[in-house]
Amino acid sequence: MGRGYTQYRLPETSREEWVLFSAFIHYRFADGSKLRILQNAAWCADCDRFVLAEEIPSIESLESELEKTKSGDDEIIRIWQFVSNGQPVLTRIAELEKRINWRVVRLNPPRCLECSGFRIIALPDGDEFYHPNTDEIVVKVSSGWTDAAPWCAYFSPEGDRLDEIM
Repeated sequence: MGRGYTQYRLPETSREEWVLFSAFIHYRFADGSKLRILQNAAWCADCDRFVLAEEIPSIESLESELEKTKSGDDEIIRIWQFVSNGQPVLTRIAELEKRINWRVVRLNPPRCLECSGFRIIALPDGDEFYHPNTDEIVVKVSSGWTDAAPWCAYFSPEGDRLDEIM
């Protein structure tokens, strides 16, 4: 099984941190439907390490993406066709509408997906940044796909872990 990853190195202390992403973690709704959880690499004060955390986009950014998708924006459609393995654009529209409906009622801020804590700081996208807690330089070494055991789980729409499914 392959999983996305980002690898970081902390040269001052000679440490490495890895964040493994998962395509198999979802919010589960009362009606039994589900929605894939968007993910960020973050530092969690409770875990005291780099972790996988929820990404909660703004309603405005979701509405903008929905509008571009509905209007047939070439770049948005090309990206969708690549990442979806050719699924119909209507599938993406339905997902964005569901995500907007979820986002409108979501109360909690993003959580650490490993411990469910709220004391997280999303890591910057750059190749080098200061550690959110220690101010040590952090270098993004690589990112891509690696062989790793799958992580499959369900969370409530507010980010509470419900159960592991694998």
